[in-house]
Amino acid sequence: MPLLSQFESWATANGITTSLVPKTSEGMGVGLFVDMAADQSNQETASGDLLFVPHSLILSRSNILSQPCPDLAFTIGAIGEHAITERLALLLFLLYERLILKIEGSTPSKVTPYIAVLPEISTPVTLDPELVQGYLAGTILLDSVCAKRKKLEAEYAQLSGNRGAFEHWPVKPTVTDFIWADATVWSRVLSFQSQVKQNENELELGDDLHMVPYLDFANHANQSNIRWQVDEQGLRVWGNEHLTLPEDAKEPEVFLSYGEKPNAELLFLYGFTLKDNPTKFLTFPLPMDEEDPYYMPKAHTLMRQGIPPRVTLYVECGTMTDMFELCSGLWINKKSLYLLWIYALNEEDGLSALIEEPESKVCVPHKDLAENDDEPEEVDLVDEEDVGRLIMTIQGTQILSNEQLEAVVPKLEIYPILMLRALVTVAARVEHYVARIMETGDKVQKTEHVEIVRAVRCELDDVEPIRSSPALSQLEEDKEEVLRLGPHVANLVVILKNYRVEEMEYLVQVGDLLGEGQTKMLEENDFVQEYLAKMQH
Repeated sequence: MPLLSQFESWATANGITTSLVPKTSEGMGVGLFVDMAADQSNQETASGDLLFVPHSLILSRSNILSQPCPDLAFTIGAIGEHAITERLALLLFLLYERLILKIEGSTPSKVTPYIAVLPEISTPVTLDPELVQGYLAGTILLDSVCAKRKKLEAEYAQLSGNRGAFEHWPVKPTVTDFIWADATVWSRVLSFQSQVKQNENELELGDDLHMVPYLDFANHANQSNIRWQVDEQGLRVWGNEHLTLPEDAKEPEVFLSYGEKPNAELLFLYGFTLKDNPTKFLTFPLPMDEEDPYYMPKAHTLMRQGIPPRVTLYVECGTMTDMFELCSGLWINKKSLYLLWIYALNEEDGLSALIEEPESKVCVPHKDLAENDDEPEEVDLVDEEDVGRLIMTIQGTQILSNEQLEAVVPKLEIYPILMLRALVTVAARVEHYVARIMETGDKVQKTEHVEIVRAVRCELDDVEPIRSSPALSQLEEDKEEVLRLGPHVANLVVILKNYRVEEMEYLVQVGDLLGEGQTKMLEENDFVQEYLAKMQH
């Protein structure tokens, strides 16, 4: 029996009820479709339960820690239960169950049919590093991919090395297995807490991250056509107003929305992009000038007030709130605005600093700085109980909160100049990234060379690759590339190459807007013109 059929039989036998069926979705792997024969709901809009999954089959940290498996119990003990995060618990469970499948005659667990049907996932993080560094050469996304992979490799080395977390496992995981498990968790996990808050549900949930068999086959669309809710029995799914059942026998596909994510994030987490993605923004790091004489008080202020050293630029803000128009056609969020203000201020503007002895430590990593698992390094954490609290002041006013910053800075006479400095700072960083992509174009060409392509571990280790001839049509060349790489990797390679072009075009667009913004201020703002004229004398 095929794995998908085994999974469906297992789901039915273990209390999952549904009128949805997992099937191949063109260009999107496996998706979920409404079974027209099984669905007895209104023929215009699906009503009633499309899917019910009992709590006993939903994977979470609490569920996994209660598993009776001795090997996993040893691993949890070696790491320390207090150090087992929700993500790590799910990762270890998937990793162990997947490896056990390789042992012929092994005793299946309760969720073995679900684990067996999980697909091989291809994201930039799971792909061969040599290919990624070639096809994403010069991009901002490549920096994130390399940092993520380095972090996963270090985590794997620590668990498998000093802690010996896998010592008693019958099959030892490789770093590739470990990275697969991490990617699988993030590509399939649901946040129950966010759903509970959204629906004002009073149900108390100890865990936030959950993997829900069956529902996690649903593909992404900007507009979800289903809704889901957790109750005391489990998780239920209904169709919403966007799910209509056709009069013919065609089975409509149901979609979840993974959130309003730009293509960079979709590619990083899930390995795909959307052709006409309406969510368009770009986030990149913006480090402070280490030669700034007020580097330390500014750094303390950023950390204390939870302002990360990165900027997010939007060319479309839609209905988003708390956005600031940096220049015509370009918006930033408030955290980015605060960062640019702090960077732009200098002593001539009334910037100063003082040391205050606090009663307790206050300089701790803010929760926003731990976003995306990027914890601050220990050297960045300052014990202000010993050295005193460095406080930034603006024209005598102590800046102890973002509210104070927002109340003081826009009222400064020098404010137009601060905004001009902000435009120049961001434009210089954007120009840096544009130049980096342009200077690394040769890496893409080298990566496309057949010897580099062979670095992917597919079924060609002992086979001399077929070399393209000038006479081959584009279709034949595409088929040849798929042959070398395997369908999953070849598809991702095409997406990576397209994304690199997309990021370049977006950066150029942003750079043009920033340039126009600077020109407008220089030509139309009287204060800016007077200030610059004085500075020239």
